Amino acid sequence: MTLRLDVLLAILGMAAATYLCRAGGYALFRALRPPRVVEVALQHLPGPIFVAYVAPALAAQGLKGLVAALAVVVAQAVSRNLAVAIAAGVAVMWAAGMVV
Repeated sequence: MTLRLDVLLAILGMAAATYLCRAGGYALFRALRPPRVVEVALQHLPGPIFVAYVAPALAAQGLKGLVAALAVVVAQAVSRNLAVAIAAGVAVMWAAGMVV
């Protein structure tokens, strides 16, 4: 295995770009106070991003994915424990896989 300069520069360049994007956001919000509506929107952003990642995977599973998602929501509402909710969803997916 040889070290190629172009590959090394591409990796270092992308690392620098990633760092600058993250650090730039912190620096921007430290220098400028965003409006309250932006602060509230950013606080609620992780939930919709998670749903955007999960929804296509659930849709690909069809009815058993929908039932497993419902089991997760119910288990979370009842137990208020994330581990229990995840276990419930996995158990329903497993059981649905055994039936189908």
